Amino acid sequence: MNFETVIRQCAWFNGAPDSAFETLIEAARLKRFEQKKYLYRLGEEGEFVYGVVSGFVRIKISSIHGQEFAITEFSCNAWLGEFTLTNQPARMFEAQVLDNSSIIQIPKRVVKTLAEEYPVIYQYLFLAQAEKTLQMCELLGGMLFYPLAARLAGRLQWFAQHYGIQTDEGILIDKKMTQQELAELARGSRQRVNKIVKEFEDEGILILTGQKYLVKNMLALKAKTQLKNE
Repeated sequence: MNFETVIRQCAWFNGAPDSAFETLIEAARLKRFEQKKYLYRLGEEGEFVYGVVSGFVRIKISSIHGQEFAITEFSCNAWLGEFTLTNQPARMFEAQVLDNSSIIQIPKRVVKTLAEEYPVIYQYLFLAQAEKTLQMCELLGGMLFYPLAARLAGRLQWFAQHYGIQTDEGILIDKKMTQQELAELARGSRQRVNKIVKEFEDEGILILTGQKYLVKNMLALKAKTQLKNE
């Protein structure tokens, strides 16, 4: 997907006229970020919004003591950094590039100026933020009330939906992940996650090939995300 297409398909700007898109495209810059680099960090106000052309970006909650909790990931055609439009620093969230990635930067002043001229942009920004808030509530509910196996199954299901490739044997999650990464995403220890993955393998739900997971039984994986009455 090319630079201009990612901008024109951004849901934030639905309803804006062609002239607004031309302004965005003219102001935008395509930058290459190396793996592990940050788009913004805790306490930084930020000057840009970002659109992912290729690669992956992980959103994390970080504390001043160095503790981290991975929330979600963004890939091609996703947008982030809208908090910068409030002129407030990133109080908890950080955005880290996972792979070498091509990412669009648009100065927040350009977006704010266009939104003042075309208020429909604020409407769609609000809808996008509401959707993220709902996702955050679902994640919080999972962390509070679901056991580790259900949380892990939910994370794997999410990756299969976003990065899955259908094969003759099942759905291949086309993204390398270590069990340490999965443990961080599911809020469990690597040892416990390793044990649960082995149980999923024994049940024929998935297999691990290298650092990629092949989901052989999506219905069974989905069932693992459900709470059961004992």
